[in-house]
Amino acid sequence: MSVPSDRSRRTAFYAGAACLEPRPGPLSARLLLAALACLVVLSNCTTSAWVVAEEPAADPDSERVLSETTFFHPVISPVPQNPVLSLELVNERALHFNTHLASERYIQEYRPRYGYMALGLTGMAAGLYLSNSSVIDADRMSGRERAMLNLASLSIGAASYLAMKPKGEARPAGERRLLQQTGTSVRQDTIPLRQPSDARALLTVRRGDETLVDDRPIPFNGNTVSMHIGQETNIRRLPAEDSTGLDVRLTHRSVTYEKHLALSDFMQEYLEVTESSVPLRTSPATLSTNIIRHVGSESRFPFLGEVDDRWYRILRTEGPAYIRKEQSRRIWQIADTARIGDQVVLPEQVVFGDIEIERNLPDNRRANPDAIAVVIVNGEYESPVQLLPNAARTARLASLYLSQVLGYYTDNILVFENMTHDQMRGLLQDSDSLMIGGRHLSPHESNLFVYYYGHGILESDNRFYLLPVDHDPVSGTETMIPLQDLVDVVSDMNAAKTVTVLDTDWSRASVYGPGDDSTIRVRSEDVRALQTIMFDLPGNAAVFWAASPGQRSGAYSGINGRRGYPYDIFTWYFFHGLKDGLRTTGDLERYLERNVPFTSRRLLDRAQDPGFAGNGDLILVRERPEEQ
Repeated sequence: MSVPSDRSRRTAFYAGAACLEPRPGPLSARLLLAALACLVVLSNCTTSAWVVAEEPAADPDSERVLSETTFFHPVISPVPQNPVLSLELVNERALHFNTHLASERYIQEYRPRYGYMALGLTGMAAGLYLSNSSVIDADRMSGRERAMLNLASLSIGAASYLAMKPKGEARPAGERRLLQQTGTSVRQDTIPLRQPSDARALLTVRRGDETLVDDRPIPFNGNTVSMHIGQETNIRRLPAEDSTGLDVRLTHRSVTYEKHLALSDFMQEYLEVTESSVPLRTSPATLSTNIIRHVGSESRFPFLGEVDDRWYRILRTEGPAYIRKEQSRRIWQIADTARIGDQVVLPEQVVFGDIEIERNLPDNRRANPDAIAVVIVNGEYESPVQLLPNAARTARLASLYLSQVLGYYTDNILVFENMTHDQMRGLLQDSDSLMIGGRHLSPHESNLFVYYYGHGILESDNRFYLLPVDHDPVSGTETMIPLQDLVDVVSDMNAAKTVTVLDTDWSRASVYGPGDDSTIRVRSEDVRALQTIMFDLPGNAAVFWAASPGQRSGAYSGINGRRGYPYDIFTWYFFHGLKDGLRTTGDLERYLERNVPFTSRRLLDRAQDPGFAGNGDLILVRERPEEQ
């Protein structure tokens, strides 16, 4: 028997070893690949870290009151158009705190860097394969060398997996720890002091040496106490040469408020006719052709000023007029009690331009020559629909802002006042051929601005309507204009962009008076119905409205309904925003959201939330020709 040589024995050994080498089957390979794929796709991790805040934090447990003061804070100061003093009772405290370094916990999510992971897993697989297969002479490697190669391969794979990428920004977990103390701080804290329903403050009013009111109880409304100066003191009129003001003192427990009021703070100067038949004239001259009419003795008119040593300028219901000095005398009068003959002079009847919102406007005239505006103002409704006495003035205000602030040509501003149903319907039907001032709408150049001031209503069919001035409640919706029709017509206009302002609400109480006790109630379906109309707008359109369904659009008034301005709250802030330089629909929307609800709560103690739908990036006020 021959003995095999060493070479043949080695060859046989390697062949046997190769036959015994484990090889993964197809199913095992697929499972391994699937596991690796899941690891790649689903793997992530989250870490948290405590970060020291830049600013020290106050320790609430170390709070200590250094001083505390309770006082009356003026909310509304009397003015001639609204002679009301309103004060709120507040408590102001100086609080001492220990300040500490603060650390806040943040959470950071990570995801794998898939490119690095693919390379790392490929390198790991290659290393494991080489160290555990017959590709290389494995019998020449010691067990330690093989283990080192396996460990290196696994390290490559682990490093590629752990080299993760942050996923988004770290987010605060809402946990905070106070570290070492850094010092102390003092803060001022002012809070309203609500009073019980039976709480009373004591009012004392003196005029010179005379006591007009002596410790009269005044009720609180929450933490606020209000008083009408004319009603509390029973002062209605005084001679113009009288300059003695009022000393007002209000006390509640140990809190005292004192203020001196000049007559001009709460009274308005009027002119009283002293002769039996005095002509009012259109100009300061004695002409037979400039007489408006004759007025009787004791007729009173708001005083506007002296023209010269012979003439006074006054305000009558229809506008300014002139009267001779020797036929009249100047007096002080509480504004809301003055009368012109038999007609009450309302506080809002001041010359257009004397109110802040009507003057000192930015001058952008002719900045938007291709724009077209349609202003619809309905105010003179037939009974039982409530009149809107400020409609004509609102139309004038809208036209002023369109021409001077928004830069529209005056020939391109079309104003419709007190429109009937047939007139409104005709305007909507003829809108496709709208041409103002010889200009047609252009889809590339023209902006269309539609402004509606008047009544709106939500009817029992869950639809919204605009009311013409000849609306008859007996005829129901037949004499109304569906809001959907107006929105559809404006949306379909051939214009570069359209802005619609609905200066109205949808309340039956606004239409028929606060006493209307309709069974119609606002439901979530009503809100969705309005959203269906407003939010299905093209990308070049935007719509504003004054109040949400179920809310009343309030007048910009003072305590006890004394009106301070001849405009509604929404009207005031819409145009005031334009005056303040807001240029886009989105800027104006945010301005209205900040101011209208707050003012309605402050003055009227009720909700009014203005609405907006459409594109918030539309430019209303153009300052440069290239801005379209």
